[in-house]
Amino acid sequence: MKVIDDGVIKYDRSNFTQCKPIELVEYSALECWRKKLFELNLIGEYAEARVGFGNLSETHDYSQFHSSFQPQFIITGTQTGKYPELNGEFYTRVLDYDIDHLKIKMMGPVEASSEALTHAAIYAHNKNIHAIFHIHSVEIWNGMIQDKSNFTCKNIPYGTVEMAMATKKCIDTLDFGSFCMHGHEDGVVAFGRNLDEAGKIIIALYEKYIALKKL
Repeated sequence: MKVIDDGVIKYDRSNFTQCKPIELVEYSALECWRKKLFELNLIGEYAEARVGFGNLSETHDYSQFHSSFQPQFIITGTQTGKYPELNGEFYTRVLDYDIDHLKIKMMGPVEASSEALTHAAIYAHNKNIHAIFHIHSVEIWNGMIQDKSNFTCKNIPYGTVEMAMATKKCIDTLDFGSFCMHGHEDGVVAFGRNLDEAGKIIIALYEKYIALKKL
């Protein structure tokens, strides 16, 4: 069994406020896309290691809970990849963050995905971006590397300040697009101005590197 460097929270977990489940209106649109990606096996769990993969987020105004100059967002909770459907018990709100010190202020029934810091860095870098989908696929990952698509360096692991900074270089001035993580095996990220834009980018990658090769 290969060693999977995934699913382990590396950010400071001390600023987590546990509360009741998230309201449906906050995550319903995000969940529609998550179901589609789960059905395509782009979100799930590595069975042998019992480690979940894949996470999605969308910006939200949570100033009623906490005032911040940073974009706030809702994100899937840690180790939720194995579930076909998520309810309000498996999403959480990210209210604030300090990327340089790996700190995240969050509120929800569950802690945020281990990749929350990467999402935070992307939103902070470009405030036109409002949706981020991080999926896993060895076929898409290998295909993007072979095609020399945008990527983060091989020696940069996920969930670190270095990865957060590297994502900014991949995005540059783009409001939508995708990149793969060389140092995070199978990891691919799509971002967009809204959920549908980010989702369609993932679907296009799936069709290019998986669906068309099955024909």
